[in-house]
Amino acid sequence: MLIQKPLIVSALLTLTLSSLYAQNLQPAGDVASAPPDEKFAVNTEAWDSFISFNGARIMGDPADHMFVPSASYYTSYTSVGKRLSKSTIVPSFSTSGPLFGGDGYLTLSGVLPFDGDDTYQFNTLGGWKYRLLEYLDIDVGGGLALYDQNSFGAGQPSQLGSYYRSAFFFGIIGRLPLNPAAYVTYDSQLEQVQAIVGVSETWKLAEEWTLFAEARLGQLSSQSYLGDSKSPVSGKWRNGYTYWLTTAEISWTPIKNGTIAAGIGYTGNNDGTRGIENIDLGPENTVYGKFSIAYSF
Repeated sequence: MLIQKPLIVSALLTLTLSSLYAQNLQPAGDVASAPPDEKFAVNTEAWDSFISFNGARIMGDPADHMFVPSASYYTSYTSVGKRLSKSTIVPSFSTSGPLFGGDGYLTLSGVLPFDGDDTYQFNTLGGWKYRLLEYLDIDVGGGLALYDQNSFGAGQPSQLGSYYRSAFFFGIIGRLPLNPAAYVTYDSQLEQVQAIVGVSETWKLAEEWTLFAEARLGQLSSQSYLGDSKSPVSGKWRNGYTYWLTTAEISWTPIKNGTIAAGIGYTGNNDGTRGIENIDLGPENTVYGKFSIAYSF
């Protein structure tokens, strides 16, 4: 049986799995207002709720707001095609609910690698999804990442680098089989533009079991890959590469609102293994496992 709308908890699990660049490429949740029945008619509820100055209409029913604490373990933690650390714990807290006729969301997460030489992260990621047309959703938002040491790129440690990132994104998601999606992100510290396309789907296997699978392809171009820092020899590090990702995750709901999930992923890039000043870029290919627990209320 194919689920046309991914389960909310499963969608939040995919959202909370990582970093500033972890847009989950999923449609808006059921709390978002539906567009008119007419073909190609634009949903105006966002504007209508804004000018109504009606708090109940803007924020929706409090019962429709969801909160999800979760914790995930990764055998290798990756972002934008790069392995940032090996064994890593990622605790997170997510919330989502109706907002201006759409689906507002916010995730706070930490990235805590077992190896103290790797970078610890604190990430915030928030946005708003909206059913603009019958078969088309939009997703707009941004986030901030803080690191415990100088890092380049998505958070790889180096003496050259900076301690923070901020990014903004805009995406479109088709409410169609495989949920085709396309996103553009901009990181102001890295002066980096990234384009992402992807597909994903969720299947119900049994009453308490679901399977989620995803594939995405990304291309990024950075004019300052060290962030606010510069190499004393080479100056600003301009870098760009293509990366790819495939994941599969099975979820079990043994109790109401409680989810246990396990999955496997593969990611790779064509950036090579060494950068300027012989900086270690990590492996080009990474296979990893993941285990998560989450509870929604």
